[in-house]
Amino acid sequence: MNTSTVCSLTSLVALVLFAEAAPVQADDLVVYTAQPAGSSVKIDGSCNIHDWIVEGRIIGGRFEVDPSFALTGMPAAGKVNAKAKASIPITSLKSGKSRMDEVMQENMKATEFPRIEYQMLEMTLKRAPKSATDPLVFDTVGKLTISGVSRTNAMEVTCSRTNASRLTFTTVANLKMTDFGITPPSPTIALGLITTRDEVKVTLEWVTKQRADPAATK
Repeated sequence: MNTSTVCSLTSLVALVLFAEAAPVQADDLVVYTAQPAGSSVKIDGSCNIHDWIVEGRIIGGRFEVDPSFALTGMPAAGKVNAKAKASIPITSLKSGKSRMDEVMQENMKATEFPRIEYQMLEMTLKRAPKSATDPLVFDTVGKLTISGVSRTNAMEVTCSRTNASRLTFTTVANLKMTDFGITPPSPTIALGLITTRDEVKVTLEWVTKQRADPAATK
């Protein structure tokens, strides 16, 4: 057997082994798309005068998961072959006060960066559920982009799966505006200068539904 034949066989074996070890590709994943109703995001913050809340009900995106993961069963704890992308239009976030919304959008550079964007990089099931309908609790790592600044953050995410075709993800994240290049707003009003605190709490509920035709998502 000559050298070129040996090299060819070696390359073929390596290719087969790589194919067997490679993760499931996007086309093989089960796709869940964001639904226009049921999702919500709430941002709690405070300033030197009062606490404040900003709320929205638009969360776009999709969640994709390996079909071998037992969404309707009792999967074992461990890493999950899944990915997700989600986005929130900044102008959809409302405080109930038009001037506050204007200040918020200005400080978040909404004209230049109109959406808050999230891309999940890792997902790990923390523990096996006790029943086939118990919520699944995941540790996740993802890239969060706000005002054009991206940071990697870790979040615990709970998935409600009473209906396998409809998944609801919930999470709470504590963030700092300055981590994303946002200067906490300090507008002047009749009572004086408002000083907004840097820390905010984000509570998110994201409703997704299984896409009937995966080929349509290519």
